[in-house]
Amino acid sequence: MTEMPRDVDAQRVHHALAVPSRRRLMSLLREADGLLGVDDMAAATGLSVATVRHHLAALAGADLVTATASAGPGRGRPRLRYAATRPDSREEAADTPFRELAQALAEAVGGGPGASREAGLGWGRRMAGSGPAAERVFAAAARMGFAPRDGAGPDPDTRRVLLNACPYRELARSRPEVVCAVHQGVLDGLLESSGTTVRLLPFIGPDLCAADLRPA
Repeated sequence: MTEMPRDVDAQRVHHALAVPSRRRLMSLLREADGLLGVDDMAAATGLSVATVRHHLAALAGADLVTATASAGPGRGRPRLRYAATRPDSREEAADTPFRELAQALAEAVGGGPGASREAGLGWGRRMAGSGPAAERVFAAAARMGFAPRDGAGPDPDTRRVLLNACPYRELARSRPEVVCAVHQGVLDGLLESSGTTVRLLPFIGPDLCAADLRPA
């Protein structure tokens, strides 16, 4: 995955956030306990559904939001639900996910993969919401600095979430028994008592990992 130069990336973000309504949507997404649908954001802001969709497309183009399909009540196409992918520097330090990982690693020092997973388990429990399993994974992955998106599972019973651009990838490549074990623990903590099992698949492609979710 080719990384965009920082100045180009900053220009895209600045352009996307130049519209006040988009800043309102970003605030809603950052403050939400889980993912939000277009209808939720339209009701909260007073904007039309079409306008919200237009603004979300612009925010997604700047990598400020990520979306996942979620089955709604009754029949019909799954609805997209959204999460913010970047913290607001005015509300949350940009290095928060790294500090949280550092805390988990500190708890795991000297204990091997088992201790690393246990450290991640506590982190995952703290981030767990009450939504469906895939939505929990999307929201937590976005908070941690990944760029999550849906992927094709290996069978009809498996929901695959692709974890793009791991912000810890250099350390993970050199110490997968620690970093990847922490992330497996995070996933387990997120989905504890959810009726869903999850398996982390590290580096299934360049800068790409995945999480496979299956009914327990």
